[in-house]
Amino acid sequence: MPLLLAVTSVIALAGCAAQPSAESLPAESAVPHGYVEGATEMQEPQLRLVTLDSAGGLTAFDPATEQSIEMASTTDVTHLSTDGRYAYLASATSGSLRIIDTGAWTVPHGDHSHYYLAEPRDVGVIDDAAESGDVRVSSSVEYTAAFFPASGTTVVLDREALGTSTVTELGRISGSPHAGVAIPLGDFILVSTATGAAGASSVRVTQPDGTVTEVSAECVGLSDGVITRVGVVFACRDGALLATLTEAGTVSFDRIPYPAGTAPGDIATSFAARPDRPSVAAVAGDRGAWLLNTRALEWSFVPTDEPLLRATAVGDSGDTIVGVAASGSIVVLDKAGEVATTDPVLADDLSGGELPPGIRVEVDIARAYVNSPSAGVVYEIDYADGARIARVLDVAGDASHLVETGR
Repeated sequence: MPLLLAVTSVIALAGCAAQPSAESLPAESAVPHGYVEGATEMQEPQLRLVTLDSAGGLTAFDPATEQSIEMASTTDVTHLSTDGRYAYLASATSGSLRIIDTGAWTVPHGDHSHYYLAEPRDVGVIDDAAESGDVRVSSSVEYTAAFFPASGTTVVLDREALGTSTVTELGRISGSPHAGVAIPLGDFILVSTATGAAGASSVRVTQPDGTVTEVSAECVGLSDGVITRVGVVFACRDGALLATLTEAGTVSFDRIPYPAGTAPGDIATSFAARPDRPSVAAVAGDRGAWLLNTRALEWSFVPTDEPLLRATAVGDSGDTIVGVAASGSIVVLDKAGEVATTDPVLADDLSGGELPPGIRVEVDIARAYVNSPSAGVVYEIDYADGARIARVLDVAGDASHLVETGR
């Protein structure tokens, strides 16, 4: 039986985060949407740059105060991801997933949002029966789905319970080993499936307890899947597959084929975007970037002067993309092509023409953040002002991995 361990220890605030400017817990009749005990509602997002260094130190950096919170010390972590609140530390060696509540999050509520700040907490660890393979995690308001590629198993957690530092397993969805994904949508979990050794080839709709429905869709060569404001979009060999909820609460699929003449080497293999936006971006071979608008069901090809290694969609009215070029420069694009570029600030991070997987381009409403392990810093980019490097943030450790929470 796989081990499920819940940990509820509070992590001390070292260096202290931005102090709450809002009132403490309101009267019970006026509890705001998304509130949990111990949190303080704030007037604006409490952004945190969460970095993991090569020595295993996990730190949250507050860009507003330039102070750090040391959250955890760990070993054997090969992948860091987030759902906007929790940091998920995956080990490819042990096949385990450690969950850290970073203490900063945003809860959308109709035409507005609620912003919260609380003390970071070590929530717990999930182990799979397999002993290797990175874990991929996606979350909705209700569910967190952790997909273990080495076994093909998806573990579904109660995300609301995570807010009380409780790991509550709702179900396990079995599958065959493959590099896939599992993503919540409404009352369902969308899980990639594979036949033989050919890799993921379809998406099936399941209940959180593992019950399989009769709804599925083909997605040959599935390589990624992300949540957008419209629904969940998957990268397939022949285009994108978009899953949305109908008015009746069921799942519907739409196909978004590539433009005619797209070469096999130019297809998208991974998507990146600012959370809760309709558009995502991807690298398009060595010719530029893709911008995929899931609301319009439309691909746009964006040419660049040199190949890209990263591409993240801002999701603004200008269809802005922030990327990293093969030279190590940070570039800003619109639909017509390059708008601005920095010096090759990531040149020393390149190895064999590639960037380490922990280097990410995190984008919020006003800034982009890119980590440089070789320099041990995070670059803050004003993408609306000619790719200006607004600040060079001296975070703790060497910033081998980066995610942003609080959005």
